[in-house]
Amino acid sequence: MMSEMGRTARSLLRALPLAASLLIACHGKPTPLVTLPQQAPKNVVFHRVAVLDVAAGTSRPSLDVIVSDGRIAAIGAHGTLTPPRGAFEVDGTGATLVPGLIDSHGHVGNQSAPPWAGQFPDPDRNLQSYLYCGITTVLDPADMASKAFARRDAVAGGSLPGPAIYAAGPMLTAPGGHPIPAINALAPWWLAWYVRRDATRVVDSAQDAVRAVAELAGAGADVVKLSVDSIPESAPRLRKELLDAVVQESHRRGLRVVAHIGSYGDAIDAGKAGVDALMHMVYKQAISAEQAGLVASFHVPMVATIGVFESYALLGQRKREATALERQTVPAAILDSFDTIPSGAVSDDFLHYFESLRLLRRQWRDNVRLLREAGVTILAGSDAQSGVFPGPGLHRELALMVETGMTPAQALRAATLDAARFLSGSEDPDFGTIAVGKRADLLLVEGNPAFNVSALARIRAVMKNGVLLERHPVANP
Repeated sequence: MMSEMGRTARSLLRALPLAASLLIACHGKPTPLVTLPQQAPKNVVFHRVAVLDVAAGTSRPSLDVIVSDGRIAAIGAHGTLTPPRGAFEVDGTGATLVPGLIDSHGHVGNQSAPPWAGQFPDPDRNLQSYLYCGITTVLDPADMASKAFARRDAVAGGSLPGPAIYAAGPMLTAPGGHPIPAINALAPWWLAWYVRRDATRVVDSAQDAVRAVAELAGAGADVVKLSVDSIPESAPRLRKELLDAVVQESHRRGLRVVAHIGSYGDAIDAGKAGVDALMHMVYKQAISAEQAGLVASFHVPMVATIGVFESYALLGQRKREATALERQTVPAAILDSFDTIPSGAVSDDFLHYFESLRLLRRQWRDNVRLLREAGVTILAGSDAQSGVFPGPGLHRELALMVETGMTPAQALRAATLDAARFLSGSEDPDFGTIAVGKRADLLLVEGNPAFNVSALARIRAVMKNGVLLERHPVANP
């Protein structure tokens, strides 16, 4: 009898994600944020644009740029080039052409509404939102195993509109380690079990490490992500010998490793294990210039993600002011739902965690400044999740990076060339810069973002693989 009840319960649990999908289908999908043109022109010419050189942080005015077959074919002074016959022409007067933005910590499968809003993740919508906001490449360092790689391949094959995706798949963590407590606390009980199973791989021995990395390598992972942080503080984290085991096995299989960190000790342990990038700044404490130098000695980039901690620190503390891009991509009811935390909606452990973050907001800016001064390459990433929207979140992050002392041009480089170099593993990547022969992932914006990073949000046009996308903002009141 008990066995039969168990089988029935498991069947019901397996059916719940399908039921959720059917519920969404019954209510209908919202109008797409981005669509492809019915007939994309083979050739496009941008006239009279300023072209941003992200390596130098300067722009060259009044140029014409010809795009053909998805590549940048020619760049020259206005009027000196001969456009192909029948080319589609774009007037770039007063605008700057920049490389498509790169989010080095995006999440395609997450839900950005608060948990009490009762929303289901909509990965297709998230992909559209990234594109709408000019993000043409995303490193997704944690997603459901059953979806991450198929979704990446569908985008690459052209059957699904979205930014190019570098996928890690499930995050490797300790038993009960991050993100398991967060999933348990913030996801409905009937969904949490499914997310835990599909979005994490528990590592409690060297054999577990080899097995988990082998699975990800076999699935075609672009990178491996492991968790080296305790959220909340009572949660366990991977032991040092298991960090070593994961990194060694990943490198043996030709895979790079990115590590979620929180404290200075986490950063040191991850660096000593040989990880290839640090996900998050040191956000749990203030660090000294000497400590920043020790982190820099590992010679690996760090994705700061100031905005995600800022979002949680301020949750329920004051009215959340939406940005223009958020109003264009997110329904007003969702934007307004962050202002008050309903009683019992978040566990006491996480309310205390949010409170601890509030005390550290100034330190985050100082930590990033010290790390940069020590020589750490800072990359731009949003960590899309509750309160951080895919697309608009990266624009918020870039503004916060400027608050650390980076110039707008330096922040923009962190979201283009430097990110492209890390993702591609090449000093001369195929994307992230504007040059003849490069992939035509481009963003046309009003003004000059090298002087004012907010200009990036004033988007005239987004081009992905040489195709000008049609953008459709949400009809908010």
